[in-house]
Amino acid sequence: MINFNNMISGSQKSLPKLILMLIVSACFNSAYAQQHEGFSAVIGANIGHDDNIFRSSEELSDQFLQLAPALKLTELYESLQLDALYKGNYRQHNDLRDLNFAEHEASLKGQYKHTSKFTSELTLGYSDKIEEPGTNNAATSVLDEFTEISSSSLKAAGTYGTNNSIGQIRIAYGLDKRRYDNNGQTFRDYDSNRITGTFYYRLAPKTRLLIEASMDELSYKNTEFFNASANQNRYLMGVEWTATAKTTGIFKVGYQDVDYDNALLNDISGLAFYLDMVWKPNSYSTIKVGADRSTRESAVQGLPSFISETYSIGLDHKFSAKSKIGFDYNYRQDDFGSSEDRSDNLSALSTKYTFALKRSLEVYFDYTLKKRSSNLELFDYDSNIFTLGIDWLID
Repeated sequence: MINFNNMISGSQKSLPKLILMLIVSACFNSAYAQQHEGFSAVIGANIGHDDNIFRSSEELSDQFLQLAPALKLTELYESLQLDALYKGNYRQHNDLRDLNFAEHEASLKGQYKHTSKFTSELTLGYSDKIEEPGTNNAATSVLDEFTEISSSSLKAAGTYGTNNSIGQIRIAYGLDKRRYDNNGQTFRDYDSNRITGTFYYRLAPKTRLLIEASMDELSYKNTEFFNASANQNRYLMGVEWTATAKTTGIFKVGYQDVDYDNALLNDISGLAFYLDMVWKPNSYSTIKVGADRSTRESAVQGLPSFISETYSIGLDHKFSAKSKIGFDYNYRQDDFGSSEDRSDNLSALSTKYTFALKRSLEVYFDYTLKKRSSNLELFDYDSNIFTLGIDWLID
């Protein structure tokens, strides 16, 4: 059971002040939202238990208290739309106080409609997060703290044509700077410069053909001992559809390659694909299907990136206007090629039951099972996470 006294006393200088500040802010903005409809927020709070926090064979368990606010403000000025977004995640552990953390993610996006057919957008973003243990190819181990990642980004795009046009073209540029702040991970610091061009052609009223090409220059910053800098390219074609009121989706397939600056690393090339489909067989059920085959960054110094395939399926079902349940299953297969005599299969199964006490207040119970199976026993793990929470919606 969670020891609330210990958790509260251990965070009495920070967490109560934070909760009070967010509640007061939410109440103020809720009153303001009555005059300005552009503000919305979700204030989430939960308690939970994780029986393998570091996703390691050396299982370490603890209880936690978590606060997760999400705030959004939208302003409209004739042809200009501005969106400001903040997401936070603050966690306090019962026994393992050194693992307490605070995550932040903020963005500001502007979209300008120059003419009826031409729009442009600019997005600035910043995040300060932890890396979830067990999600990369490094051996999982018990550490003194989670790995912290800070990143900043600039994204600009221009689109000519509308979704209803015979043809539409979109050019996007993205600059991302990622930095690893602890646990000896600075060798993974990099800057990414990516440009993507996409052309859409309308085949039918609700179906569009697409052709897409992207080029990403990945430049690692700390290369004294190892340089993983590379040019990554993807060439895809596919289809986007809203065939009926029940089905929407996008599917892309093509070719990808990774060309390393370091001649000692083997370049990567081969099949790439992406699927995101939503099916609503009736008014109270939704089924989501996803798939992706792409390269994933290596978290082991001296080893190159690798091919990763991910498949997912989710089901949401409403029993009534107040009660619903969701199931999600994700499966990932990592192919390390000739660089390692190793193959990994990662899976995550979760179920979540939600009940609305009223329109703006929901309570939920969530259970998630995460597992990795490898042909090298060192990388195996499984974990069980139980969460009981509440979401307060403000609009």
